[in-house]
Amino acid sequence: MEQALSDITVLDLGQVIAMPFCTMLLADMGARVIKVESREQAAERVSLGIKRVRNGVEERVPVSQYRDRNKQAITLNLKTAEGVALFKELVQHVDVVAENFSVGTMARLGLDYPVLQAVNPRLIYAAITAFGQYGPYAPQRGYDILAQAISGYMSITGFPDQPPTRSGQSISDYYTGMLCAFSILSALHYRDRTGTGQYIDLALLDSLVMALDNLGERYTVGGEVLTRAGNVSFGGSTSGVYGVTDGYVAIGAGSSDLVWRRFCQTIGEPAYAHDPRYATTAARRQRRDEIAAVIQSWTSTRTKAEAVQAMSSAGVPCAPVNTIDETVADPQIQAREMFVELDHPTYGPVKITGTALKLSETPGRVQHLAPLPGAHNEEIFVGLLGHSRDEVARWGAAGVV
Repeated sequence: MEQALSDITVLDLGQVIAMPFCTMLLADMGARVIKVESREQAAERVSLGIKRVRNGVEERVPVSQYRDRNKQAITLNLKTAEGVALFKELVQHVDVVAENFSVGTMARLGLDYPVLQAVNPRLIYAAITAFGQYGPYAPQRGYDILAQAISGYMSITGFPDQPPTRSGQSISDYYTGMLCAFSILSALHYRDRTGTGQYIDLALLDSLVMALDNLGERYTVGGEVLTRAGNVSFGGSTSGVYGVTDGYVAIGAGSSDLVWRRFCQTIGEPAYAHDPRYATTAARRQRRDEIAAVIQSWTSTRTKAEAVQAMSSAGVPCAPVNTIDETVADPQIQAREMFVELDHPTYGPVKITGTALKLSETPGRVQHLAPLPGAHNEEIFVGLLGHSRDEVARWGAAGVV
């Protein structure tokens, strides 16, 4: 099947989350993504596999880095002169170089954008760092938790009487990865029109500031500093998470006055829909705790399934708060094929996260698991660059590949 990006080749130097996720999106859409890593990086990647006991034997299945699926993998030591020369040779054959090293790392290797642009003027070079390539924080190493802290994202997560809370996953890495993929495609579109490559500078911090919605403007325009509100939305009054007999459900009971009336009818309290204390969104916002108590009173005697069925059938947004095992088994998740099973050459069938990229003509596809270290050395160095197998063997003995 022809895919949208099957004519694009990417050299992926990405590590950990943000850039590997970005290039995974490109690979899901058919791009040829060549993962470039040293032997040491490759060994660490494989060692981070998920523990599984099968037939009484403990295995570490190297699929936890699902962000490297659909990619090819080569080993290359960029701290050697021959490794640098080979990388430059590769750059002549690709459309994109993608990396998320600390600021200055590629320059120290002699492989920064000006150098690579001279090798391939049409090159798109994408870099992700914690704070960006310039500014007072740029030289500092940083991770998601720092981006969440500085951006204010952490200050709005959690409950008012509890400390600021980190989002459960490294959310800035995923935001930035998606924005970087979008930026790469934008740059490729521009290059198709003009023939000109360019440099992309993405920061975890910037991406989370964008994700604050209108909270920044509520301060810059209105002088309002919003902080943690638990599971209640900043603009709403009756959305939240409520306990049931077998866990929790999320209910959006008052996203509009119509939904509020439906909710009141469903719980057998139609008078609340017309009571001036609760009839409008503005009024409900002032009595958030009272309404939460009303909702909790109703949910506390019901199961997840009962609450969801009653609310959803009445047109009130409601969903179970799933644990991860429940998420995997959820019928909507299964219908959308958000977990797919593939065969690993060593460990047999394994199930990994699917792709959210549903396009009618060129959908994203999960074709194979993350490659083993150096699995495509011969295909790339011999097949793409035209070197001999003897040269590759010599480089292997010398620690170049």
